Amino acid sequence: MKFITRISTAISLSISLLSSQALALKVDKMVLVADEKGNGIITLINDEDKPIFVLSEIEELTISNGDNITKNKYVRDNLSDWKISLTHQKLILAPGEEKDIGIRSLCHSTTCDDSRDLMFRLPFIPSKYQAEGEASGVEVNYGFAPIYIIPTTKPSYSYNIINNGTSLTIENKSNTLLNVFVDACDSDNSNQCKQKLTLIAGRDKTFLLPETMQNDELNITVSSHDRSYSKSEVVLRGEN
Repeated sequence: MKFITRISTAISLSISLLSSQALALKVDKMVLVADEKGNGIITLINDEDKPIFVLSEIEELTISNGDNITKNKYVRDNLSDWKISLTHQKLILAPGEEKDIGIRSLCHSTTCDDSRDLMFRLPFIPSKYQAEGEASGVEVNYGFAPIYIIPTTKPSYSYNIINNGTSLTIENKSNTLLNVFVDACDSDNSNQCKQKLTLIAGRDKTFLLPETMQNDELNITVSSHDRSYSKSEVVLRGEN
């Protein structure tokens, strides 16, 4: 079975293990930023040699106090509050098939707060496809939940980065997503010494650093999703 490589993100992009029989669903990206109209496309790939049934869900995210994450699941009862929709709530993927899922902003028909990023979690849950077209819950195994961002048009940037030696603490006090590029390379270390971290708005997180990234001096560049903002600095061990 193949597994997709994932970048480190502000929220644990969990894989749900619900049975011993593996159904390998892959997605082409785990963090997706919408276009200027709030729309986007994510691609699902069936890595199995048999068809799978995929159920799609939407959860709107709210973060407070750096690590308190609230997930508001979109259901029929709160339909009037939906800010995005998916082109496919349920679909069947043939063996090896790839299929695009459109993500559409609904902000033209509902009130959307533009003062900060709108953030969503998109669980895609696979299960075995039955001949009659229904899923078998016994077969459910691996599901991915990418993060979808509709960026604010009024970004402001505020953050704190601490080099703890074996880990890196990032406090994103901004109203928008940050990409953090960490470079620990020097004359004695040129392999596996660079890493990209992504932190959504309002999130605080400590990232463990591999030994090749543990350095008294880390060259760090913080940028916005579109690189319109970029700032580089050297973060010393033990200093804010």
